[in-house]
Amino acid sequence: GLLRAEFMITTALDGLHPAKLLAQGRRDEYVAKMADGVAAIAAAFGDRPVVYRAIDLRSNEFAARDGGEVEPDEDNPMIGYRGCFRYVREPELFRLDLDVLHTVRAQHPNVHLMIPFVRTKWELAQCLALLDEHPLGADSAMKRWIMAEVPSAAYWIPEYARLGIDGVSIGSNDLTQLVLGVDRDPETCKDCLLYTT
Repeated sequence: GLLRAEFMITTALDGLHPAKLLAQGRRDEYVAKMADGVAAIAAAFGDRPVVYRAIDLRSNEFAARDGGEVEPDEDNPMIGYRGCFRYVREPELFRLDLDVLHTVRAQHPNVHLMIPFVRTKWELAQCLALLDEHPLGADSAMKRWIMAEVPSAAYWIPEYARLGIDGVSIGSNDLTQLVLGVDRDPETCKDCLLYTT
């Protein structure tokens, strides 16, 4: 099963932007809350794999939180500062997810990592380097997946595999909008996305 972290962080962040939560010294509290939630789901799946997709909130979603004024003001956050690129720029945000997974896998080794919104090989390589620097990176039994949400992913899959990626999940919502050139957020063009077959 695919487990999207952003569905769980509302409670764990307690309405705060991650940067503000870290500034308040509440890192351990956040990791414990998230790990408890992930562990409950992992336990329900037994030995079957659960793929934890790291947080992929966009700048407009982070901006709505207490402390969110640090976010960039983007006209189109859907294709802006998010996913793998954001992790490269804000490694501490990525380390939060790695801490959660490292905690959970001590009891539930069926949980694996998925990196969202990978655009290019260089940013994925840097993101994987951050993973390798973390204690979780030494866990060779953990599978490393990516979301294929941009058309370039289809061309880069052999290269991504050489970097050590074990699996790919097709992110059809983002992939559809980027193939068709339609932003799925504004109401004006949503009908275009209804007729893709």
